Amino acid sequence: MRRSSRKSHRAVPPFDLTPMIDVVLQLIIFFLFTSQFGELVRTEIDLPEEPGETTPVTEGPNLVIDIDADGTYLIASQPRTLAEIEAIARGEISITGDPILVSVQIRPDRNGPAIHLNDLTQTLAQLGIRQASLGTVTPSGGPPPGGVQP
Repeated sequence: MRRSSRKSHRAVPPFDLTPMIDVVLQLIIFFLFTSQFGELVRTEIDLPEEPGETTPVTEGPNLVIDIDADGTYLIASQPRTLAEIEAIARGEISITGDPILVSVQIRPDRNGPAIHLNDLTQTLAQLGIRQASLGTVTPSGGPPPGGVQP
């Protein structure tokens, strides 16, 4: 018995990678835009120089409130009144269901009057928000945060 010397050749259909490349490029563009969005809403504030916390933060705050040197409250670089901030904080409380779960980061300008910071913290305390942190920068030339000077 002899085998046939003819080999059967099947035509393999071409595999077009263009749609897959298009999807990958769209995903890359999407992630580039969304990752940059957090950086775009930062307001340039001259923060107080303090060592600050040394424990790593596992989760970002629900709300970031900036106070510029003129005493203007800013959320996402948009000026807000204290009443508007109170309404936004109430919205955050309704989302989380408990004011204790709402965390706020306050970023005051070091050259601004403290009365605006006091008014804001009083408003947050009246709403029951207890997790408020103060944004600072590490002093230059001082000891490292939480450490001793060598």
